[in-house]
Amino acid sequence: MKSRTLKELVLAEGAMAHLFERYGIDYCCLGHETLEVACRKKGLDISIVLREMEQLRLARPYSFLHCDLWDEEFLIEYIVENHHRYCHATIPVLLEQLTILSREHNSSGASESAYPYIKPVLFLFQRAAHEIEQHMRKEEMILFPYIKSLASAKEFARRRPLAPFLTVDGPLNRMEEEHFETTQLFAKIRALLSDFTIPENASAMHAAVITGLQAFINDMHQHVHLENNLLFPKALALEEKFDKRTGLPREEPQAKVEDRKSSYDNREARTAQSNSTAAWGHNS
Repeated sequence: MKSRTLKELVLAEGAMAHLFERYGIDYCCLGHETLEVACRKKGLDISIVLREMEQLRLARPYSFLHCDLWDEEFLIEYIVENHHRYCHATIPVLLEQLTILSREHNSSGASESAYPYIKPVLFLFQRAAHEIEQHMRKEEMILFPYIKSLASAKEFARRRPLAPFLTVDGPLNRMEEEHFETTQLFAKIRALLSDFTIPENASAMHAAVITGLQAFINDMHQHVHLENNLLFPKALALEEKFDKRTGLPREEPQAKVEDRKSSYDNREARTAQSNSTAAWGHNS
């Protein structure tokens, strides 16, 4: 278990993401690291982490979200409709709350000295929010439509779609760099907020801001995980299926075609048998 990568563990059991969040383990941008390496870097006792993982696995023996089985188009729709929409809806609310909180603390010398992290957190989140909005716009207007067109071209044996880049790995590398830069900003926010600890005597607004930031950052980690560890590798593999000279999808090995045909024929036979059995039962 300790030799498995973080992304493998989260893909196999999504609930592991919540455990990694609690320990501050970066499974979205550093998903290629093994659990052992991640624990060593964070100074964690891996035996304790492994024990908690086993307890979590026993409590939740299966997952309802089989995202590793989704195709590129469905995965993109899920990312946009679930995570991008959440970002668009939540960022303005958090920015407004942080601005109000910062203004209230600035008007009171005692409050400002008690909570000196409010203004730095506001500046960091403003920067992260701007980068996220720009990042999502590039994905929704250029990258995601290209990947969906690529999947469609592969399915219907058409030429690879035109794009403002030679290959998709360039934009994907840039997207991953931006993901890492944003998660670093979030790590600073987490450190300033002492792992999202709500101070004693904090106002309702103060508590709501910290809780909201924690929820938003956790969601962003899931968001980035789906892109870095699922969608982007799928896009790279998909583009490799096109011939660089002709731009057409390469022919699949005959064995794979035969296997698919056999699977289809077997499914048809089972359906026919089921219909026949149902009809016989009805007639009897």
